Amino acid sequence: MLKLFDYLEDIAATEHISQLRNPPLLYTASEILKELGYEELGMAQEPLDRAMHACAALNIPVNFNFRKVYCFKDGEMITDWQLSELATYLFMINCNPLNPVVAKAQLIFMMKDRV
Repeated sequence: MLKLFDYLEDIAATEHISQLRNPPLLYTASEILKELGYEELGMAQEPLDRAMHACAALNIPVNFNFRKVYCFKDGEMITDWQLSELATYLFMINCNPLNPVVAKAQLIFMMKDRV
């Protein structure tokens, strides 16, 4: 019996696995905080810690989804974090829900899964 083999499916599957292992880091914590209306990057530490703990609890490699970077702003070195899509999601849902923009983002994430 002959079996058809589609090498493109193999390539697509391999590429998908590669992206899971090395997801693109598209966002920074400072950008997310700015969009949420926060002025200081110091507000990021607690949600970042919680997001990293969530990844660790799920056996998802933290170093693939969070990367510490250093930037210069106004002659001062600032620590920031590059985040994957998963890390950005976990970061946002762990921000303070008393902030109306955060609460709205959390609601949108919840509703997105239901539609």
